[in-house]
Amino acid sequence: MKRIMFFATFVVALIMISCNDDDEPQPQNGDIGKFLIETTLLNPDGSSGSSYLQLIPELSGEIDNSNAIQLDFSSPIAVIDNDVFIFPTFGTAAVNEIRKYTYKTDGTLSSPETLPVTAYSTPTNITRINNEKAYVPMYGIGRVLILNPATMEKTGEIDLSTYAHEDVSAEPACGLVREELYYLPLNQADANYMPYENHRQVDVAVIDINTDEVLKVISETTSQMSFPTRPMLKNMIFTNEQNDLYIACAGYFGYNPAYRENGFVCIPSGKTEFDDSKSWDISNTTIEGTSYQPVSVFNCKYIGDGKLAAYVGIAELANNNPYTARNSMPVLIDLNVKTIKPIEGIPVSNGHGIFIDSYNNLVMFGSDGENEVGFFTYNPATEEVIHVLATEGAPYFIHSFE
Repeated sequence: MKRIMFFATFVVALIMISCNDDDEPQPQNGDIGKFLIETTLLNPDGSSGSSYLQLIPELSGEIDNSNAIQLDFSSPIAVIDNDVFIFPTFGTAAVNEIRKYTYKTDGTLSSPETLPVTAYSTPTNITRINNEKAYVPMYGIGRVLILNPATMEKTGEIDLSTYAHEDVSAEPACGLVREELYYLPLNQADANYMPYENHRQVDVAVIDINTDEVLKVISETTSQMSFPTRPMLKNMIFTNEQNDLYIACAGYFGYNPAYRENGFVCIPSGKTEFDDSKSWDISNTTIEGTSYQPVSVFNCKYIGDGKLAAYVGIAELANNNPYTARNSMPVLIDLNVKTIKPIEGIPVSNGHGIFIDSYNNLVMFGSDGENEVGFFTYNPATEEVIHVLATEGAPYFIHSFE
């Protein structure tokens, strides 16, 4: 069994147990509203604490966790339509089950339905294939659970052990469906959850969604980038307007100075192989107006016209505790002209606050900054940044039921 050690920003969905590890999380009512929010209160070590899920009516002011549902520490969340899926803490979870709440018309959450999972199996995300079928990668055991999301019943499994490097799990991360094929990046991590030094490449399983058959595993070996996507961050794999599929690669998260390669690889539209000429290692690109060069892509969101909102790792801002270091810088990345520039007004964050997603015509960032904590909106057209909601604890997730 791989031991649970990690590096800076993988802690947002990983590790250990909640601060009350002898007690089951006690659910509250979750309140009422159209915005679903998860926050995490950290212990001083930064690698443990408690997380909370709640609904609020509007994005303004400041919120606490008094009406929230307590979750296991940094539990990953995914939303499909009105269904809210809660996954176990990455690694040693106190609760080994997938939990599903349903958002109701009165603005509240239903009682949860559950599906028990094996300890250390580590499901982290879900991709809907149709209303009765979804794929759930099981990071810890190297399989894909086939789930009926409507009934919360297991209907099958895809075994990826054949494709693992030096162990039994290829660490399937976060996938995407394009043209009837499920592209599933494989992290291929060693006992410390870092890329193998003798396997610095990007592996992706290509799976037929009609037969659940692994057609092949493709690899990009030219750039020496590694760790394609992070298993709880769905936007690190995406398609652009031309239907080219891009994958963000975290590499060594900036914690091995010998291997800084990180950035983006591409599987062009209509192809099922990488185009090495479209790979971009961003580690040698200076962030405009600074002396910094990114050592990792921590999270990103494609926002159109070749541009991404992202958090990147800055080695110079790291400290001796990777769980508390505020070395996650918000930036705008342009894949077309190969530039990176800071987004002013959003604080540099630690790894517990690196949420990014779209909200109407804006981009929503979560940041656990030194002086400001909560959710920020960024307008790509005007570059305006607004701190719309202050949170009690690191802002881990937000979703709008609109």
